Amino acid sequence: MAVAGGSAGSDGGADVTTPLVRPSLASDVIATLAVAAFSMAIAVGFGRVFSAWPFVSDMAIVVAAGHGVGLLLRRLRVIAWIAVPLTAIVLVWTVLAMFYPDTFSWALPTSDTWETLRLQLTLVRGEFRTAVAPVDYSGGWDVLAAIGLATSVLLADVFAFRADARAETLVPGGVLFIFVGALGDERLRIATTVVLVGVGVVTTVALRWYHAEPGRGDATTSWRRWPVAIAFGVVIAVAAGVVGPRLPGADAEALYDTSGRGGGVTQVVSPLVDIRSRLTNRSTEELFRIRADVESYWRISALPEFDGTTWGLPERELEPVSDGPTAPPDSLIENRQRVTIGALGGTLIPAAPDPFQASGPGADRPRWERETSTMVSAEGNLETGDTIDIVSAAPQLDAARLAAATSREPGDTIYTSVPTDLPEVVAATARQISGDATTTFQVAMNLQAWFQTQFEYSLDVQPGHGNSAIENFLRDRVGYCEQFAGTYAAMMRTLGIPSRVAVGFTSGVALGDGEFSVLGRNAHAWPEVWFDDIGWVAFEPTPGRGAPNAESYTGISPQQDTSVGVGDLESTELTPPTTLPTGPGGDQPGLEIPDLSEFTDDPTTPGTTGSSTDRTGGPTLAWLGVAALLAAALAAPGVVRFLRRRRRTRSIDQQVADSWHRATCAVSSVGVPMKPSDTPLEVAANTARTFPLVTRPMESLASAVTEAAYRSEGTMGFDTAGSYGASTVNDCRNWAKQIDRAATETLTWPERLRRYFSSWR
Repeated sequence: MAVAGGSAGSDGGADVTTPLVRPSLASDVIATLAVAAFSMAIAVGFGRVFSAWPFVSDMAIVVAAGHGVGLLLRRLRVIAWIAVPLTAIVLVWTVLAMFYPDTFSWALPTSDTWETLRLQLTLVRGEFRTAVAPVDYSGGWDVLAAIGLATSVLLADVFAFRADARAETLVPGGVLFIFVGALGDERLRIATTVVLVGVGVVTTVALRWYHAEPGRGDATTSWRRWPVAIAFGVVIAVAAGVVGPRLPGADAEALYDTSGRGGGVTQVVSPLVDIRSRLTNRSTEELFRIRADVESYWRISALPEFDGTTWGLPERELEPVSDGPTAPPDSLIENRQRVTIGALGGTLIPAAPDPFQASGPGADRPRWERETSTMVSAEGNLETGDTIDIVSAAPQLDAARLAAATSREPGDTIYTSVPTDLPEVVAATARQISGDATTTFQVAMNLQAWFQTQFEYSLDVQPGHGNSAIENFLRDRVGYCEQFAGTYAAMMRTLGIPSRVAVGFTSGVALGDGEFSVLGRNAHAWPEVWFDDIGWVAFEPTPGRGAPNAESYTGISPQQDTSVGVGDLESTELTPPTTLPTGPGGDQPGLEIPDLSEFTDDPTTPGTTGSSTDRTGGPTLAWLGVAALLAAALAAPGVVRFLRRRRRTRSIDQQVADSWHRATCAVSSVGVPMKPSDTPLEVAANTARTFPLVTRPMESLASAVTEAAYRSEGTMGFDTAGSYGASTVNDCRNWAKQIDRAATETLTWPERLRRYFSSWR
């Protein structure tokens, strides 16, 4: 091992040993491509959470930017404490430029860029607990994925080429892949894992070859190894894909289910939040059958309370639903129904608007909150086969009658209440769309037509109608019924028109003789508007949906999801009644609301409804991301040094050289003078005069380095344990550690920080 003077090493500080052979451009490029391929395998894993594949091109840009800049800075010999932050800055710029180019000025992000990022990450944070994969690649989910991948790319590049790591390089990406897999659905589960394992094996082999001594690999003489490495990776990947799914427990339920969660034992879940999973679940499972005089939307509740984030039920007392023979006024159409419960579950009962009589199941009549027409089973959760008889009465509606009606007396100011922090864009858009309309009906029709014609219906957009969600919905113009209904009602309220959001089901699959089979995919939400002397009237802003018997005033023919035919329902075990009840009717839909917690255990006392949104505060995803990146930047020098020092596969020469490099960097930081021409023994002598505290370990280490450099056997035998059980190479590491620790303890905190970030060996 030849000895040189104190020339600057690649990571700063003095290096008195022969520097490592710089890898050739070919070997550096090949190793970088291998690591980039692994990063792309991680990116492909996002296919389990996104509904389509446009994300691949964006993720490829992130991978190319991160690993490309890393390669360029290495070839320019930029030291790590400058190169790593610079790569991070490039990745941040790349992500922002991809998603928010319109907010840039002179190719740089502005305050609008950061505000847009904050709004979208806040939106994703609110959706995270209830989101169910696959989600749409937009609305903040896209930028969140890019941030996660960018972090993985940065750490992989640092580990592979700044910390001389092999398999450790795969850890950051592997963690991200597992996290994404935990949130994703079952699509591509085996395929993405097979690709990841195969590419990971090839990447590890590539890095071992790249870091091999001497010379860190030779692309011109080692090309024959690549077919073997690739074949090895393919064999392992195929084995993992075949054997893994067949291991015991592979198909077991998740230890912790993250999909579609919302609320908890200390939170009250509103009907809209609880039905949310059904609003985007295209299940063909039959929830209930209903036989009715008149086809209708089957409403389970009407939600009047809007806090800017959630539509919910206010505190109200429950009372028994009447089971008497009271007839509706002549102006109302009576609609008798019998509901037979299938897989609905829960305690809430669906019915055509507006129920006024109900009986069953069991001896106790259902209880309800009259203003919101929310009926609850008094017998607990609904069970398959339960029947409920219901009688509803709806007004006879036509466009002329609605056009002549006013909307001044809804009975409660809650129906016009708008939160103070509702974005101004909501009111401004409502005013623009309403135009010169002079009646409530004209405004309602203008808004309905705008949504029906200018927006796109999509089940891949995640739930939500809070501030950020509404802004994104109005900008992207794509969503599903919850967002159409919630935004429509909020816009009407900004104009002073009473409105609310109804949740329930479309009419379902017609079976004949007034009977309908209501499936999971028939879950729906729609807005209702108040008209004086008429009551609550349903409108339909969601494209592809239209309420039955409402065409006379909405101008929209009845429409719903009809992709499932009656033949698909033959597996159900329900036996619906053949005749309508002669007495009061009842209905039995159930949402999975725990007991009667949204009303209290005693249904005769005031309820305690509230929002399912977590109001306890806490950091946003943006702040968590910033904290994670900051923590990674702070930990990077220490992690790199740890990985380098733990590398046991390096040659004995290199291990001794690393120990001497560490020692000389340490003593130079406390003022020991060194010249390029100094020998190790001269450096030790200078250390004894300037920093005598480490005289003994420095002299011992200098002697070992000199012996390794000048004796004919070199470092042969340095790894053989001596009489005290320690080898010379281990002694060198321990002496260097002692010198480093003693030097560090004499430095001030600013000097320690400067040395921590400037020395990466």
